[in-house]
Amino acid sequence: MPETPNYYSVKVNLRDEANMVYTMVSAIIDPVEIKSVKYEGVSCSSPLSLLPVRSTFQDFYNRMQRVIYKGEQQKNITKSLQELIKTKFGSESFLEEILHYMDHNLTDRLDFVFSEIHKRTAGNSEPKVEIHFELIDPNDMTKTTVDEEEIAKKEAPPVTPVPQASGFLIPADKQIVQFKFQLSPVNGIPLVELKAGDNVYIRLVPGDAVTDSIINTLELKEESGAIKQIPAKIVNISNNKNFSEVVIKINEQIYGKIIEEENSVKIKTTDSNAGAANIMNSVASPTAKITKAKQNPNLSADESFHLMPYIIMLVVLAIGMMTIFVIL
Repeated sequence: MPETPNYYSVKVNLRDEANMVYTMVSAIIDPVEIKSVKYEGVSCSSPLSLLPVRSTFQDFYNRMQRVIYKGEQQKNITKSLQELIKTKFGSESFLEEILHYMDHNLTDRLDFVFSEIHKRTAGNSEPKVEIHFELIDPNDMTKTTVDEEEIAKKEAPPVTPVPQASGFLIPADKQIVQFKFQLSPVNGIPLVELKAGDNVYIRLVPGDAVTDSIINTLELKEESGAIKQIPAKIVNISNNKNFSEVVIKINEQIYGKIIEEENSVKIKTTDSNAGAANIMNSVASPTAKITKAKQNPNLSADESFHLMPYIIMLVVLAIGMMTIFVIL
């Protein structure tokens, strides 16, 4: 019997210290059939969840599953990441590209590819990329060197309260979008210190029909693929020990809701010296153009009103001149 061709095992760590996003991606690729055999990805808030890239594929896969099982992933970013890598690793052209890079040991090109994946899911930043790839026997796909079950036994069970509803209800006729806070580790304000009425910066997270539609309508996607930051107002915030539930309003029609599991993160806020953000007429307000358009007819009416006395005087003068002409 002919031997089964070897598979490529790829493991990637992406460390985004600025936004405190730490991502693991791993994949098994068949270089002969040019197809992905198995892949997974997850983003979390702690670098302690990352494994060395020289661990086995199964070690990586088990760790990612454990992060998800324990609820330690950043849900919105992980959702976007998993949707993107599903598309990428299902694309023959993408697989041909990275197979070419691995065959020729072009690690800098691979770094760029996975850095771009990070930017599209977690923000326009420059993460530190760690990557390791190798050819393995298909029978070694399930080989492990890290005992996740033993690690789980040694760890004390986390006391994580179940998120409780804050009681704030977004009106049923409003649109609800997916978003993430724009972080500012140096000058930002901790999330737990923010309150209703504070203005913050956010970025919409593509992935659902409503959010995608608003991103396209408001032209928030830059040529690089990054989503522009926009101002929003906190309308309700409920802080617990380990998480915060936040409802924001972009304008009168668009709201967002998020459960932020790392409520110690520092959020970028609007400049207090410049006053409150103009939420209604910001880039995020589809009503801004309509409001501006409605102002023009009002200006024309006002101008006509101010001209009326002069028009009446001209009419009276014309009538007087006609009367004198008839008498003569």
